[in-house]
Amino acid sequence: MSPWSDARPDVLGPGYEAIELPMGEDGEGPVCATLVRRAAPGGGAGAVLCLHGYNDYFFNTELADFLVARGRDFYALDLRKCGRSWRPHQTRLHCRSLSDYLDDLDAAIRVVSEGDGHDDVLLLGHSMGGLVSALWLAVQEPGGPVSALCLNSPFLSSGVPLAMRAVLDPLLSRAASRRPLAAFPGQMSPRYPRSLHRAHDGIWDFDEDWKSTSGTRLRLGWLAAVHAGQRTVHAGLGITVPVLVLCSSRSSGRRASPALLRRSDCVLDVAAIRRLAPRLGADVTVQVVRDAVHDVLLSGDEARRTAYGVLDGWLSRLPRSTR
Repeated sequence: MSPWSDARPDVLGPGYEAIELPMGEDGEGPVCATLVRRAAPGGGAGAVLCLHGYNDYFFNTELADFLVARGRDFYALDLRKCGRSWRPHQTRLHCRSLSDYLDDLDAAIRVVSEGDGHDDVLLLGHSMGGLVSALWLAVQEPGGPVSALCLNSPFLSSGVPLAMRAVLDPLLSRAASRRPLAAFPGQMSPRYPRSLHRAHDGIWDFDEDWKSTSGTRLRLGWLAAVHAGQRTVHAGLGITVPVLVLCSSRSSGRRASPALLRRSDCVLDVAAIRRLAPRLGADVTVQVVRDAVHDVLLSGDEARRTAYGVLDGWLSRLPRSTR
């Protein structure tokens, strides 16, 4: 029986369908991930699986349009407790370990490769999803279904200097083991998501319950898990497939002017992304996109055109077996 036999229409409308991937239970009860699909006309010659960032879910239909037009069946995964996968009994956005997310990605890849028969999959991860995608691919056996990796502003570093992390990380790990759901005082600034949403300062439409524009709180357990993953990246991952890393030309901060906010990465340090990207593998291409925001593919028109042009060119240059 096809894994899509019980698919439901997705919130994105005609052409999109979704299935729930049960992922067992944790201390808060049943957990699931959600896989969204949009099939290419006539059946895709390959596939792409898209993974979102923190405080996020898949909604970028322009990205799906772009890749479907190039003959790939499009899939997107909403990780546990995020977006479509969040349930009222759960702490939104929380995970105990990044291995939880790796399990979600395992389940999604099984559907894409074994269920739908794809052996040429482009994995595309944004921010936290970029970190998760890279960590997942680094532990896969060579010759698997994922043939290329595109990272959109991957969360390779939290920006804390290494010397400080040597002191901070053990303390963070101990605190997280005792109180994983404890939150840092205050909230993450909502200025970035508000700069994107058309009801505020942007041009995009998304569910503000799933991608909050009122601020989010970082949990100790989640941050400790991310830091552990970033330490693995720093040691080197040895990914063997081609990797494309997209990032902005500049970083800013929460006090950036509205104009600068719309043409910079106000979430991550782009210099750290560029510095750490070569540690991902042997075939890494880093492309800086002028005036891009944190999610490069949600930038202004010119930066977005540049980014899609880079992605198109990179895909066309991949060995034929990985297109």
